[in-house]
Formats: sequence, C-alpha cells, structure tokens
Amino acid sequence: MGRAFGLGLRTAQPKVELNIFDIDQHRAAHTSGECAGTALTSVKELCVKSDTLLLAIKPQHAESLFSEIGESGAGKKYISIMAGTPISYLESYLPKSQIVRFMPNLAATVGASVVGISCSSSCDSSFRKDAFSIASAVGIPMELPENLLSAITGLSGSGLAYVFAFLHAMALGGTDAGFSYEQALEIAYGTVEGAVKLLRKEGVGPSEYLTRVTSAGGTTIRGVKALEKEGFTHAVMEAIAAAADRADEIEAAKR
Repeated sequence: MGRAFGLGLRTAQPKVELNIFDIDQHRAAHTSGECAGTALTSVKELCVKSDTLLLAIKPQHAESLFSEIGESGAGKKYISIMAGTPISYLESYLPKSQIVRFMPNLAATVGASVVGISCSSSCDSSFRKDAFSIASAVGIPMELPENLLSAITGLSGSGLAYVFAFLHAMALGGTDAGFSYEQALEIAYGTVEGAVKLLRKEGVGPSEYLTRVTSAGGTTIRGVKALEKEGFTHAVMEAIAAAADRADEIEAAKR
C-alpha cells in the first residue's frame, strides 16, 4: 500500500520529494526506483529528512517502529493507514504531532480507492489540505469522524472482496447457463462496469434504476425474486456489519 501511495503521488505531484524506508532494504531500493524517490537506511534518517510521514505498516509492528522514531519524530505530521489503530493510540507514542488516519482499499494500487480520512484535533488547515491531496493521488477522499472508520472498513475496505465474490458468482451462473467461465466473467465485468457508469451518468440511486429495468412479469423480476429468496440483500448487509464489527474489536484493544 505504501508503494501505491508513492506511485500515485509521483504521478499526481511530480515535484514532490519522496523518501522511502523499509526494513527490507532491497524492497526499499526497488520501490524508490519505481517512485523516483530516495531509499533511506534508517527510521531516524527518514524522520530527519521528511516533514510528513506515511505509516504504511502492519499494526503489530507499530510499537517497534515508534521506539525507533523516538524524539526524532516528535512534532512531525503523520498519516497512518494502519487498520484498527486509533488516533489516541498514535498520539500516545507521537507527542506534539499532527495525525491523520486513512482507510484505503486495495484499489489504491490502480488509483481508484475510496479513502476514509479522519484528522486529529491538532491538525491545522494546511495539513488537512495536504492530507486530502495525498489521498486524492490514489482515489476519492472522504472525510469521516473517526468512529466511522470501522464502518468504512466494512463497506469499502472489505467491500472489494464482496464484489469479487459477486463477480465470481455471476461467472459461475453464466457457466451453468452454457458459457465458458472466461466468457461469463468478461460478461460479468462489463455488466458491473456498465451499471456503475450508468448510475454515475444519470445521478440516480440504484433502487430507482432497479425499478426501471424490472418490467412486469419479465426475466429481471424473476431473477431479482430468486436473489431475495436466497437472502441477497440481508447477506450483503450482514457481511458489511460483520467486517465493521471485527474492525471495532481490533481497534478496541488499543484504546
């Protein structure tokens, strides 16, 4: 994910100076080459040479990282994409710092992620603006109160998986109807892409278009009825709630 932000920033802000550190020096060198950045050899060097630091690490490595940052990182600006790691926890290790939390998803790697953003009360307007600019480099920024970051994890962060599962199910259905799996999957891709483009162009909600394409006694209403008989809407809502609840559980352990 750090690489995704690096590549996105290099494209969106070609003149930005990117410093990169990774415990795996080979990976740091490779990523810095891709992003036209500078690979550094220590966390302290990164802190000294950078104004804003993106914390793209797994939560279980946080305490180790903070011990390395030490005083060299005090008062810096931080953007964290660590799941389940609240601002209050980050502030306890990063005193006098401005902190923003991002919640992106894997689509950041293609510049198409929704990015939930929550800012600490210490953030000034300049850093807020910079944070939105950084988030825009990988997709669509959306400012949220911190208590909704778990919800956006369930809806968007984990939501890609639900879409993948739906596309796979559509392809299986097409295969059952007589297409090869590859043909059915291409049809499913095109159908989903077309549906989103149509809704965005017309500026209406999916429920309105659902009624437009569902004619009386036709094929579509028969298919929609079959979906609801199997609990389609309920299952999707439960999946989002379950993922959000799990994100809450992880975060609660650090509060």
